[in-house]
Amino acid sequence: FDFDTESYYAPSVAIRDAPRFPHRGLMIDTARHFEPLSAIRAMIDALPYAKLNVLHWHMVDAQSFPFQSLSSPRLWDGAFSPSERYTQADVAAVVEYARLRGVRVMVEFDMPGHNDAWCTGYPSICPSASCKSPLN
Repeated sequence: FDFDTESYYAPSVAIRDAPRFPHRGLMIDTARHFEPLSAIRAMIDALPYAKLNVLHWHMVDAQSFPFQSLSSPRLWDGAFSPSERYTQADVAAVVEYARLRGVRVMVEFDMPGHNDAWCTGYPSICPSASCKSPLN
């Protein structure tokens, strides 16, 4: 570094900066730890700074089902609370928000195991009250 000109001099040096892997991601687990949409957007904003391009959204598990299903609307009765849910519009907005920042969202619905939360809205699909998995 030349302090007089405030410039770098590096003869015959080539710097190539690229990620090692094409899929570089971060997983968030809102099935066990609900995150508000503002927190999810903040995580998405931070991903490109670390050269991460995938948000793996573990949304549904045994602990909760916070996603709005139009075909089975009682599934999200298994959310932690009515205020800790994501509508289909919420998820679509997060996916678009991420896309505009070069981040792909991969939503995971953990099944056929890990589905105890489904039994809250649809108890008849579970083998018994004491045995929640696997689904009937």
